[in-house]
Amino acid sequence: MDTIIVNGATYWLPENNNDVITLVNEAANNNEIICLRGSGHSFPLIGDLETEKKSSIGKTYRYIMLAKMYGVQMLDENTVKVQAGCHLGVDPFDPTGISTVENSLCYYLDNLGKASGNTSLNRSLPDLGGITHQTVGGFLSTASSGGSTKFSFEDAVVSVDIVTCQAGQGAAVTTFTKPASGDPDDPFYAVGIASMGLFGVIVSATFSCIPQFYIAGSETIEYADKCSLINLFGTSPELPNMQTFLEQTEYTRLMWWPQQNHIQDLSRMVVWKASRTNKDGAEAWAKHAYELMDVPPPPSADGLKPYEEVPYILGSPIPANIAANLLYRAIGQWPTWLKDLFGEKNHLEYEIIKVLVESNYATKIFPTIMDIFVTVDTPINKNKGPQLFSDRWYTGLPMDNQMSDQLMPVWFTELWIDINQSEQVMDKLKAYYDAQPITIDLSFSCEIYAARQNDFWLSPSYHQDVIRIDVFWFGYNQGDPATFYQSFWDLLAPFNYRPHWGKYIPDTVNGTSGVTYISERYPKWNDWMNLRNTMDPQQVFVNDYWRGKLGIPTA
Repeated sequence: MDTIIVNGATYWLPENNNDVITLVNEAANNNEIICLRGSGHSFPLIGDLETEKKSSIGKTYRYIMLAKMYGVQMLDENTVKVQAGCHLGVDPFDPTGISTVENSLCYYLDNLGKASGNTSLNRSLPDLGGITHQTVGGFLSTASSGGSTKFSFEDAVVSVDIVTCQAGQGAAVTTFTKPASGDPDDPFYAVGIASMGLFGVIVSATFSCIPQFYIAGSETIEYADKCSLINLFGTSPELPNMQTFLEQTEYTRLMWWPQQNHIQDLSRMVVWKASRTNKDGAEAWAKHAYELMDVPPPPSADGLKPYEEVPYILGSPIPANIAANLLYRAIGQWPTWLKDLFGEKNHLEYEIIKVLVESNYATKIFPTIMDIFVTVDTPINKNKGPQLFSDRWYTGLPMDNQMSDQLMPVWFTELWIDINQSEQVMDKLKAYYDAQPITIDLSFSCEIYAARQNDFWLSPSYHQDVIRIDVFWFGYNQGDPATFYQSFWDLLAPFNYRPHWGKYIPDTVNGTSGVTYISERYPKWNDWMNLRNTMDPQQVFVNDYWRGKLGIPTA
């Protein structure tokens, strides 16, 4: 079995279920802990574990990547079985170099009819997240989701196959299938979504697919208090409020830049929304978009008008990513590089410039940045107003794929809150932001998403549609992002949020243990924990990270 070193950790690369069974049995016999890595997108989890090598209870970690387990098989015209190491889309930073567009799940489904020329055979999944770098196993394990209350990735899950290590049985593949009866107490709902790898190694999953679809949509950039689509803060009663908008719109993502200063209105709301259509509808929408822009479609357009999250330069988003990286890195680390530039002998000059930067940041520097990167729609801008777009489902729904995880590393905590509290949440956040001075830490956006309810016991949208508040932190900022997030963890605690398992999770909430706060949000927490303990009595799959976040006692 091959291995690869990633960030100093040696990962085993199994090629089939038997290899995984061997690795789990060896870990159990050697008193080791299994640590699984997908795309590495869950940065707090992966970053902590790759630097530890050994747990706090003395057990050594055994690292595994399923990069060689990416096979896809159609069981019938609507049902697909896929190995857990398969990426949803291409992972441009896959350390093994195995991930490609062609061996990704979404590409496979969208091209099922290509060989025969029968496009009616093409299939899709009902929803995707904002990016598709993730592996199937990682996406399931962390309960990741897209931005819709009408459609859900979770609805497509039929079964999962997991290599467990139950008492007296050794490692073996156990299949958990969605019960035909819909019994909400079936173990499938404990293991299928939000298992965090704590029941075993997910080796494959089966999904129920739907016919291929396209999307058509728009993105508007407006001053938040002049938003023409949503009654954001009670000032436009003729418009739908936030909850209604999230419930009525098929797919949407909002990016809120809430900063204000005493001189000018800076707050912006970027509203991305889309609905399903067919190929003809997508092409007609693209034609309309190019006509409004008064430009011919590029040769590569294929009858569509893909969304551009950042301005394309020479046909690529990379130059804009580089520019944004340089700018935000300079801002996020400016005291350090400025001090290095002047050195100890020019301390006075450094202090003078530091004072000038700090005194002018809110009124001059940040407004300029906003005008460059979050330009308000006007009839004379490039898109002649809102940006119109149309695309295939799997390249259009993950609108953030254009942003580089390395050039523009954005870390965040994501808080899922009952959608019925949407208006109160927005009012609470606005009052908080309005009271804050514009600083480096607060000079970033807040993402607003929705998610559809489901029956998975530890899914953050268990039994409730949710509004998701994603508080962003630029990865190259100085300081500790958890310290920054603490204000939001405490501020929004009265709304009984559930944090996304793949993002930053609080250790404390208003002085209360994070474990206590989070566990009280889940009605079936104890059932989930008891089942986990039964299935993994040796704690072969319990690493320090999850032991701390979930309060799992030592066996």
